[in-house]
Amino acid sequence: MEDQDKVEPKEIVKDEPVEVKPVKDKKKVNKPAIFFGIVALMLAGVSVFFGIEYFKPKEEPEPVTVEKIEKEVKVEIAKETMAEDYKEVEDVMKAVASGVGNDDRRYFENGSGLPYKPDGFDTFVTMRLDIMTEIVDRNLTDPNALGSNMNTIKIRLENAGFSSLGILPRLGSAGPQAYGYLNTGRNIICSVSEGAESGNYGVVNYYYVLLECAKTDWIWLTEEEKSLVYDLTTAYYEKEGEYPDILYNFDNIKNSQYEPYQTLMVGVSGAHAEFYRVSPDAKWQFFTAGQAAPDCSEYNTEDLKKAYLGEVCYEYGNGYSKQSTVQL
Repeated sequence: MEDQDKVEPKEIVKDEPVEVKPVKDKKKVNKPAIFFGIVALMLAGVSVFFGIEYFKPKEEPEPVTVEKIEKEVKVEIAKETMAEDYKEVEDVMKAVASGVGNDDRRYFENGSGLPYKPDGFDTFVTMRLDIMTEIVDRNLTDPNALGSNMNTIKIRLENAGFSSLGILPRLGSAGPQAYGYLNTGRNIICSVSEGAESGNYGVVNYYYVLLECAKTDWIWLTEEEKSLVYDLTTAYYEKEGEYPDILYNFDNIKNSQYEPYQTLMVGVSGAHAEFYRVSPDAKWQFFTAGQAAPDCSEYNTEDLKKAYLGEVCYEYGNGYSKQSTVQL
C-alpha cells in the first residue's frame, strides 16, 4: 500500500469539553387555528351528510292492492276461526271433566305435542300449533284414587261421540301412558293420561289425571312436509319392516360436508332416527335409530361415509368408548 493512502490516527484528547450549540427556535404552531380548522371540516362533513339524506329520494310506501287486502282479510278470518275452535274444544273439555275429581284444575295453552295420525299417514305426527290441556284431578296422597276418575273421563268421551285410538305413542322414553280418542265429526282429538309431577330429589309433589284436546286441522302440515313424512316412513318401513310409531322435529335437513349429500335426524318414540340421501333430488334412506351415537363401524358403505363425513361417532369396547369422527 502506498504511503499516500495511509491515514494517520488523530490524537485523542481526554476530558475535552463538549461544545453544546444552541438550537434555533422552530416556528411556533398555531394550535387555536388547527382546532377551529378541524371543527370546520367536521361541520362541513355533517352538513354534507344531512344534505344527502335530505335530498335522497324517499321510499314509496307499498301500494295497496286487492291481493294485499284479501291476504289481510284471510288472516283476520283465520284468527276468528281459531278463537271459535278454541271455544269449541274448551267446551268439550269442560263438559267431559265436569264434577270429576277435586276440581283443582289448571288450564294451559302451548302444550306439548299431541300425537295424531292424519288420513293417509302410516305413522303419528305431532301438532304444530297450540293445544288445550287441563289437569282434571290432583291427589296429593293416593295415586290409585285417580284411576276411577280417569275411567270416568274415558266413558264420557265415548258418550260424546269419540272413538278410542288405543295407546298413543310417547314423545320421549319416559312420561305417562296416554289413551287417544277421536271425534271425526267435530275434528277433535283428545288424550287422557295419569302421572306424577316431582320436585327436588324426586319427591312427588302431586299425582294427576291429564286431559289434552285439539282440533285435528291444527296440525297444519304443508304439502311439502306431508310428502317428507311419507318418504321417511316409507324408508323406515323398507328397512325395519314396520312403520315408526311417531315422527316429529322433521324439518332440520342438514347439508353434508361431502356435497351434495344430506342428512336428517328426526324424533321417534323415545329416541331419534337418522336418514340420509345422496342429493336433494334423491330418495331418503333410513340409517339407524336409538339414543346413543352410532358405532363408527356402522358407517360401512361409501354412501354412509360420505353422508356423515366428519360427524361424531364412537368406538365402543368392553367398558369403554372412544370418540372419533366418520372418515372416508
